[in-house]
Amino acid sequence: MKNIIRKIKIRKFSLSDLKRILKIEKFSFTMDAYPGNRFKNLFKRHPEGFWVAEKAGKVVGYIIAYITRGMANFISIAVDPRYRRLGIGKKLVNFMIRKFKRQGIKKASLEVRTTNRVSISFFKGLGFKIDKILKGIYRGGADAYRMEREI
Repeated sequence: MKNIIRKIKIRKFSLSDLKRILKIEKFSFTMDAYPGNRFKNLFKRHPEGFWVAEKAGKVVGYIIAYITRGMANFISIAVDPRYRRLGIGKKLVNFMIRKFKRQGIKKASLEVRTTNRVSISFFKGLGFKIDKILKGIYRGGADAYRMEREI
């Protein structure tokens, strides 16, 4: 695992990455996949918060997180299914947390579907705790957990 992680490069997102990001997105979020326009708008508004993980020149994951009202907000993270459970997602989150910490940010939050056990477990492993339930925020009226952690 460590050999693969060492070969993962994290770099800023470029619009030329969008096609690959959309494939990862559709594999990862069949019910709530963001359309291309959503990514373009997020990139336009928060270019400093959009990063990709790359292995041998191929994008294998991404993360979007930015500061709102003095808090780091993790908007989306996904890793290509063929590269999951190798530590890439953890590397992306930790990269952003270090970045926010250097900027003096003290707290991070995210929202996750209450039924998404894999993501909930992943974020708990990174120190996030369930703060509250957000009722009906997803398509079809599904609930979310707001998860937070100190940075």
